[in-house]
Amino acid sequence: MAIQTLHRLSIATYNLHGLNQGSDLLASLCNDHDIVFVQEHWLPSFDLYRLHNSVSDNVCFASSAMDDVIAKDCLHGRPFGGVAIFVKSHLASTVKLIKAASRYIMIQVDQTVFGNVYLPCVSSTDREQDILDCLADIMNVLDTLNFVNIVFWWRLER
Repeated sequence: MAIQTLHRLSIATYNLHGLNQGSDLLASLCNDHDIVFVQEHWLPSFDLYRLHNSVSDNVCFASSAMDDVIAKDCLHGRPFGGVAIFVKSHLASTVKLIKAASRYIMIQVDQTVFGNVYLPCVSSTDREQDILDCLADIMNVLDTLNFVNIVFWWRLER
């Protein structure tokens, strides 16, 4: 089996500030690009199907940052976080989900690793330690992979 070489991919990134607010532009971005990184969809895991259903002709890989909070109690205040990567359906057979964590998601398309990372904001308790833990986890995962190229989008909230 020959390895397909991806010469040119069109990539976009978008901070949704909630799926309800950003769904129209998300659909347009996914229509115009091969891969779209999304941050702040604000959905718990049980609602991630809404991302999958929001855009046609794409495969969505997503994770939630809200599960720990919801598991402890009712959500107070606004929802937060969550990352996703949308990939055009014609690339789906070459995509492998590497890891979906609360602050990042990684996929591999042929010999290229794509990562979408959303790091904590200034008001977060133990922000520096959270960032270090997240980056260490990413490095540990990357150490186990065989890849030629790597494309990451990092968003550090202020």
